[in-house]
Amino acid sequence: MIRDRLEELARTQEPSARSELVRLLSAQYADKLEREPTDAERHLFSGLVLDVFDQLDHSVRLDIVVRLARTARITQPLADRLTEEPFDISEPVLEHSPVVSNEKLLQVSRTRTDRHRLAIARRLQVPKEIVDTLIARGAFPVVNALLQNQGAEFAVRALLAVLILSAADHRLRGALARRCVQDEAFLGDMKMISQTDCPLMPEDLERALENQDALDKLAQTAVDDERDAGLEVGGEQLSRHEIHIQIASGELGFESIFLTLVERKDMNGIIWLVSRHLSLRDSAVRDTFASQAGGAVAMLMKETGIGPKTYGQFLRLRCEWLGIGDKTVAQDVFTYRTMRHPGSKRAFN
Repeated sequence: MIRDRLEELARTQEPSARSELVRLLSAQYADKLEREPTDAERHLFSGLVLDVFDQLDHSVRLDIVVRLARTARITQPLADRLTEEPFDISEPVLEHSPVVSNEKLLQVSRTRTDRHRLAIARRLQVPKEIVDTLIARGAFPVVNALLQNQGAEFAVRALLAVLILSAADHRLRGALARRCVQDEAFLGDMKMISQTDCPLMPEDLERALENQDALDKLAQTAVDDERDAGLEVGGEQLSRHEIHIQIASGELGFESIFLTLVERKDMNGIIWLVSRHLSLRDSAVRDTFASQAGGAVAMLMKETGIGPKTYGQFLRLRCEWLGIGDKTVAQDVFTYRTMRHPGSKRAFN
């Protein structure tokens, strides 16, 4: 059946058919249940995508990236090409791809935005030369993420640069202390710098390096790097990008993911999910949820297609989020049940 569909799309000349063909091919190619591709298959698939990439829809480009960014199933030239896309497409590659080149990561670190640099700072492994560039070009969130990333390698010059920055930012002193608590080798490097009477070493950090209680206390002032923790779905940890794609392709149900977020009391995640599902701005969904207009909330959620029981669970969470009573929830659910659907459900994009 899938073969017939692929052959039908291959015979069609419309650009949309070409996009759908590549999307279906990438879904099959990325299937975790299938065997690992051979080098020939990897180069053939990547070459095909590179040849037609500029002709593909945005949604198909995102589909390819999210399915394959964490894998070694694409070639380095394709991974490097994907880093040149807008941030919503390039982010998974910058943060996760094991095949993107260090040269490309360095180029992005030097020339793109702090959002790009932050994604690179969160990679499983960040070599010293990339760490140097990220610290030189990045703002606090980038440097903070590097300090909290056990896979980021710091040369002495990078540590000195962070010490200079930390003199004017107590948050970085907290991040340095936390890294010292968690990483014995990092602590050793910091003590070595301190023992040279380095004038760049902040006094509170220098004292803490010789007193575990003081170091623990300083570490508690660190600011967490708020990265996407994703969700566990069916025993598998999925990022928000992966959830996005699997809902769009029908592999996951919107309501099941919505319920998972409700159970986790993750209102930020719910706002993100609903806004993507209905093609709205996050701020518009957040403002609606925070308003006193219960009817507007009901109409918005009716458009997502969730059932009354799920809506009731969401309303109780919303009441808790707003700090208000939930006495009207039963009546609100009854009203929701009798409401007409506003129209055909929009596609997740």
